[in-house]
Amino acid sequence: MKLISQRVSLEITNSKSIITFETTGGCQWKVWDRYLCIDGKQAYHIGNICGTCSFFFERLGGANQKVSAAKLNAELKLGISSIEKKLLNDLAQIIPNDEYIVSLFEVKPALVKLGSENDYFASEQVDLWGIDGFWGLPHNPMIQYYRGTSKTVRSNGIYEFIVPMFPQGWLDYDTVEEYMSSISLGNKPTAIALSILDVKEPADGYENKEITKHWCLTHYLIDGHHKIFAANESNESISLLSFLAVKQGISDSKEIDILFRHFEEGIDF
Repeated sequence: MKLISQRVSLEITNSKSIITFETTGGCQWKVWDRYLCIDGKQAYHIGNICGTCSFFFERLGGANQKVSAAKLNAELKLGISSIEKKLLNDLAQIIPNDEYIVSLFEVKPALVKLGSENDYFASEQVDLWGIDGFWGLPHNPMIQYYRGTSKTVRSNGIYEFIVPMFPQGWLDYDTVEEYMSSISLGNKPTAIALSILDVKEPADGYENKEITKHWCLTHYLIDGHHKIFAANESNESISLLSFLAVKQGISDSKEIDILFRHFEEGIDF
């Protein structure tokens, strides 16, 4: 993952988006679980508010459609190289009301086979948090997802996830082949995602571990499922316009700034 353009701060207040964020309580907590919803239905359980619990996402019944940026299809099909004000104004209608850091990334997605060595939940997460004591199994996100960048900065592991809103079997393969052809010509079509940063660190049990904190940057695809799959099949990079919801992750503004400065300037943390 690398930044193609500088980040932009954006507050959306008058959206007509069918996407919303939702929280529910648990035990003595008024807010515990976090959800991404489409048309009033929970699409993804995107974790809880516990900073020492393990990171996770899980597909739910409402994850069954994309949110099309039809007005910008021609522009996004070939790919954008900068973040323009007009573009943000047009996209603001399909992005839920919230505060965002908007950035344009170059990503090289790799489709994950659940339970494989490349599955974060069966590998890196187990290395730090161990296996769930009740079930004795790693977490199952209930959908194949893609991984982007994975890297270590001192004792910090940075992990990037690209998560579809519907399964691979729903893709139109003529469209996939069209994008593969475009990518082979050097184009970098642009996908759009709502992004969340969760910074997680166990309360104990991490003594003598090389990596003790996980920075999990998750991109929930709004539009661009065929583009992402085509990039995976081509083993090439495309572009991703990320709307990072500042208040929805288990991270604060300082941590978000640190992560972006790492990608922009290469600073350690």
